[in-house]
Amino acid sequence: MNLLFASADDPLSHVVPHALHPEPLFTVRVGGPDLDVPALFIKDGVYAFFITNHLAMTAVTAIVVILVMAYVASRIRVKGEGLQAYQTKGRLAQMFETVCWFIRDEVTRPNLHELTDKYIPYIWSVFFFILFANVLGLIPFGSGLHLSALIWSDHASHYSHWGGTATSNLALNAMLAICSFIAVLFIGIRESGPKAFFGHFNPIGWDGPKAMSLGLGLPLYVLEWLGLIIKCVVLAMRLFGTMMAGHLVVAAIVGLVFMAASVSHLLGYGVELAVIIGCIVLTLLELFICMLQAFIFTFLTVLFISTTLAHHGDHDHEHDPMSDESQMDLDKLMEPERLAGLASS
Repeated sequence: MNLLFASADDPLSHVVPHALHPEPLFTVRVGGPDLDVPALFIKDGVYAFFITNHLAMTAVTAIVVILVMAYVASRIRVKGEGLQAYQTKGRLAQMFETVCWFIRDEVTRPNLHELTDKYIPYIWSVFFFILFANVLGLIPFGSGLHLSALIWSDHASHYSHWGGTATSNLALNAMLAICSFIAVLFIGIRESGPKAFFGHFNPIGWDGPKAMSLGLGLPLYVLEWLGLIIKCVVLAMRLFGTMMAGHLVVAAIVGLVFMAASVSHLLGYGVELAVIIGCIVLTLLELFICMLQAFIFTFLTVLFISTTLAHHGDHDHEHDPMSDESQMDLDKLMEPERLAGLASS
């Protein structure tokens, strides 16, 4: 048991990436011999590429998402005839269908309106990837492998860092934020047009007096772009900080056991009982935070996209006498009649 929690002496060891093999797959010189960045696997100006636990968990998360969603889709897909064909089979599929419905109708549709169904696959992909990465990080793969190998042999220390939370790595979160930034640009330009999209970043416009356009419009234009970039950076930092902090707190609390045991064995056993209860409560809290952070990242991504579609949305509402809310209510009223017609046919 002491070996299982020995790494609690260094809480940072639970969140920093660890190589899963001793030798690098390849090396690249990136600087002079004085350049050393251990966190980026750069030593003496040479970058060494390793498959880390975070990189492996990113791949595992992607595979799990694909497999789970393929299974859920097979249970939701229309099969048979009549009304029974439209009923989702299985509790797991029904749970995921409810989550998908919530993200689409309660988060995305109020912001993207008629463009919801067009871009909802990306929104679902972001939400479920982050959710699965967060939840898989709570499973102690490394401790389980370490303990299993310890039972059969004495050489098991290299298993202790297997697993981990992929979203506690800033590199992955930065890539997710870059994808959201690209989505904002792509969807905004595609739906609003280049002129309306880039004009959105200058609220006073470029058609006024030259002094006004250059003196006030240009600084506002730069600030608006900086604001969008900073928003995406904050997306990555918020997810990184929250997921890393949870593991650091648990590791620090486990470290209290060793501090107490150094004073007295009896005190160590007493603190260990309190720490076990505290860790259970914190793990349940982390599970809630995993879901919350996936929702926040997805909601903010949708919100950033909608801000660049303001002109597009206003233009559509001028020509559409029926609001989106009224259209949704009408669709709900017509749904039983549509299903009844399908069943009778």
